[in-house]
Amino acid sequence: MRRRAASVALLLLGVGLGLLAAEAAVRLLAPAREERSGYAPVNTRRRWGGPTNSKGYRDEERSLAKAPGVPRVVSLGDSFAWGAGVEFEDAYPQRLERMLRRRRHEPWEVVNLARPGMNTAEQAAQLADEGLGYDPDLVLLGYCLNDSEDENAAELRRARDWQELREERQARRQPALLERSALFRFVGGRLRATRETRRRIANYRAQYRDDYSGWVAGRRALAEIGRLCQARHIPFVVVVFPLFGNPLDDGYPFGEVHAAVERAAATAGAHVVDLLPAYRGLRSALLVVDGVNDEHPNEIAHRI
Repeated sequence: MRRRAASVALLLLGVGLGLLAAEAAVRLLAPAREERSGYAPVNTRRRWGGPTNSKGYRDEERSLAKAPGVPRVVSLGDSFAWGAGVEFEDAYPQRLERMLRRRRHEPWEVVNLARPGMNTAEQAAQLADEGLGYDPDLVLLGYCLNDSEDENAAELRRARDWQELREERQARRQPALLERSALFRFVGGRLRATRETRRRIANYRAQYRDDYSGWVAGRRALAEIGRLCQARHIPFVVVVFPLFGNPLDDGYPFGEVHAAVERAAATAGAHVVDLLPAYRGLRSALLVVDGVNDEHPNEIAHRI
């Protein structure tokens, strides 16, 4: 009996010493501050952060009538094309305008009709109602993987946010000793991050099932944009952005989603540019506005 008690005591002592060593290691090796991203967050609502024109777009004032000899691109998109989190001149539609003028030696205009939160169905209606009135020589659609969300997606996000808030409150009610433990916070944070990553991947993949209502509407909208462009002999280009909050290596989890979007856009008559190869192998932390707090593309990502 005494021998068994001694064995248990030695085991508990070993476990305790191991936990103390792990606690010390986490405290010593943990970074003193959160690693910064490759682009300092900026206040893009400042007056000098870039214009918002009379129609509510983040663009210069554009006349509906096109001046003679001025080729035009109509740029459709959401917050990526709007340039959320970056200065006006850093967003890719503005960069594209400068690049076309410089390389082609022509006075190109890129009319940016993007608004945060828009999806493909809304962009198809916007092109028919407004975009074609600018007499474009090319229609450019910036596609993000959340563009297939249906009308229930916002409600599901609110439910997830409520669950996460509840979990955070429960974590704060942990015993004081655990709350002060760097090891406990580290392990708990990693477990929550792993759970959230798996859920996020599953949600995005589910939104590209053939029968998912948002993706059904998205494919129909791509076909409608293609039809509108083909009827007017306007080239239609779709650029597909990766989700930057994921590893941009062989472990990137949405390759099949990119392929599905490419097939649907090509069927609609679009020339498709998948941007994932352009970012392949780069650290995602260097391509976003502010780490996990804002995973919009930063100035570096827009430039690429």
